[in-house]
Amino acid sequence: MIKIRIGTENDKQKLTDTYPYVKNVIGENGYLLLAENENETVGFLWAFKRKIPAPVEREELFINVIDVIHTNLQRKGLGSKMVQEIIKIARTEKVYQVRAYCEIENISSHSLWIKNNFSISPITMPDGTISGSFVSYVL
Repeated sequence: MIKIRIGTENDKQKLTDTYPYVKNVIGENGYLLLAENENETVGFLWAFKRKIPAPVEREELFINVIDVIHTNLQRKGLGSKMVQEIIKIARTEKVYQVRAYCEIENISSHSLWIKNNFSISPITMPDGTISGSFVSYVL
């Protein structure tokens, strides 16, 4: 049975020791959610609160990374469980929206966001190519 819980500083340290790339996507202040199967971390989400980078005087939770570590568990609802948990936290924090960035070629990620009722806004470059998408869920 997979459970989602809020991670501690010790959990964060263990995660970065086990998966060194995580140091590049997890910061000091934020929310670490862990997906665990019998005390083994099988996925995680890191989000942080910030002012929306537009003149609206509101805040958002920005999901900097979401990862289901074990490929055999991908596309089984684990990502959605973590997304739904961060939405609950966002409601408690009274932020305006939850947002994330998604690489344009990441079809699985786009599917996750659509499944969880996020809007998708492609980022069009000056030459007309699309580099990625911002996804948003307004509370």
